[in-house]
Amino acid sequence: MELNNEAAIRTVRGREFLFVLYSQATRLPFVICDEESYNDQAWLFAEEEEIKHFGKELAEKKYATIGMRYEKKNFGQLFGVLYAIGVNTVVWAAGNDRQEIELPKLARQADYSKLEPAKRPMLNPSLELSGIYFMQEMRRPLTMEEHQANGVKALEEELLANLQRSEYYLPMTPDNDAPNDPKKMRFPFMKDKNGKILQPVFTDVMEVQKFSQGKQMRLIKLPFAKLKGVMLPNAEFFVVNPLGFNLVLNKDQMEKLTK
Repeated sequence: MELNNEAAIRTVRGREFLFVLYSQATRLPFVICDEESYNDQAWLFAEEEEIKHFGKELAEKKYATIGMRYEKKNFGQLFGVLYAIGVNTVVWAAGNDRQEIELPKLARQADYSKLEPAKRPMLNPSLELSGIYFMQEMRRPLTMEEHQANGVKALEEELLANLQRSEYYLPMTPDNDAPNDPKKMRFPFMKDKNGKILQPVFTDVMEVQKFSQGKQMRLIKLPFAKLKGVMLPNAEFFVVNPLGFNLVLNKDQMEKLTK
């Protein structure tokens, strides 16, 4: 596939809409590691029927995907997501034509260098990417032997390494009666289907925005080793990016990873 095809770049930028292949396992763009270039690719399609056909091919390999339609006004949001999850190229699929485009040639990444360090939004693309690859594999309905043959152990090791070296956003919600009192801030929590308490943490500001849905939240940034120190007393799990790759870690796992 030709890189940096100028005609393909102009075509994608000029589209009124396009379709993006999403993974149902992560609720994020489906990412493919090219076997030759090792580029981390997201796939964009010109027509709905084309993405459905590609989704059927992936379904035969036990990957669950869905096509998401993006209007032109939301292209900036899409490209921001691709930067946040560590994608470095996109594949533009129109009919039988496939053109691979380097993401920076298609859209510039937002420049936060002029902001004060404390105000720069945090991104963890390496962690996001390793989480995506691991979850895309582990949520396929395969036997553990099949997962092992597909290299899941290496994917897990890379994910765990990235978990340990990353920082996270921990959200807090203000008290309605004392919104500026830091002592009355509350950590949000979730419940699983069995009623167990999960405490959410986030790899980047985009994942926080999905969760907050416009509600006011304050964020503190913590390294992985300090998360267990702020775990809610009644929480049994941390959940990383609950509306993204949704990685659940229990207390024992947290303890082992912070040793």
